Amino acid sequence: MANGPLDAPGVDLAKEGAVMRASGVGTIRLPVQWPLLQPYASFEQIPASAHRYFTNVGGIPTDFSTTDAHIAAAARNRIEVTALVLRAPAWAALDPSETFSPPRDPAIYGRFLKSLIGRYGVKGSFWAANPSLPKRPLRNFQIWNEPSLSRYFPVKPWAPAYAKLLRASYRAVKAADPGAKVITAGLPNFSWRDYTTLFKAGMKGRGYFDAVAVHPFTGTAEGSVKILRFVRAVLDANGARNAPLWVTEISWPSGRGKADANQSWVTTEAGEAKKVSEVYRAYGKSAGRLKLARAYWYNWVSSDSGNQDAFEYAGLRRVAADGSFVDKPALAAYRSVARELTR
Repeated sequence: MANGPLDAPGVDLAKEGAVMRASGVGTIRLPVQWPLLQPYASFEQIPASAHRYFTNVGGIPTDFSTTDAHIAAAARNRIEVTALVLRAPAWAALDPSETFSPPRDPAIYGRFLKSLIGRYGVKGSFWAANPSLPKRPLRNFQIWNEPSLSRYFPVKPWAPAYAKLLRASYRAVKAADPGAKVITAGLPNFSWRDYTTLFKAGMKGRGYFDAVAVHPFTGTAEGSVKILRFVRAVLDANGARNAPLWVTEISWPSGRGKADANQSWVTTEAGEAKKVSEVYRAYGKSAGRLKLARAYWYNWVSSDSGNQDAFEYAGLRRVAADGSFVDKPALAAYRSVARELTR
């Protein structure tokens, strides 16, 4: 997961991408925050001093600069990108007062997905404008994050609304690039129950997604695999037997004694390193029968200080006192298990 401190000004993304690649990272999950790219509905709303940052995409002023930097760094290091596309700008939101409001019309979100394909897809303008870069088209699109949690999808009932968003997204992506993949939002907690709810709300095994994402956070590696087995059973029973599973978030943060001490999965730096080895080996052993295709650690680098949020201690690297990024023991474990599972 490529976010958090990686988004700070001045970070050398290409250099950090090189560390990723050398550590065995083959793909990153990159948040694409729609409001940052299209904050205005029209050029008339943009301050005159800011016009130069925007390009016209179907009549919507669009600033691709932040995403350009991440896509370029990944391409230089031959790392594949999965775009986690979330949030809606105020002009497109169902409820502008909510940070994670879904769009009032799923078709508008679909139009934004098409703009990303137009920029970074197989025939994207970004590659034409940067011919020196190795071409690594963006072809994986994850539709939102954890919509079963009201914090991230403040709509009740959530399942019918999300199913409609997913269906509109699938149609939009396939119209722009039939070979692109649409991935469901990763579901946490009782994910197998929530996938059952989604199928009952109208989601189907075909025409809605190419892969199904899960965030199987729990106390043990074996428990994480057990959650995936439950989800696999739900998919198999609902016409999605061939859909691969993607773990788009998994971690055991090293914040014990610093943040969320009551959560059983918060551990020490040594414990985090141990969990990295355990969970990836467990996933490797179960990948065939689960049809498990991807597993993204959350996250690459974290602040590791001054915060009660356990996920601020979840990185394989951390921010040092001087602002540089340094390895935690978890990165050595990641490198080792990556070599073990891919040789």
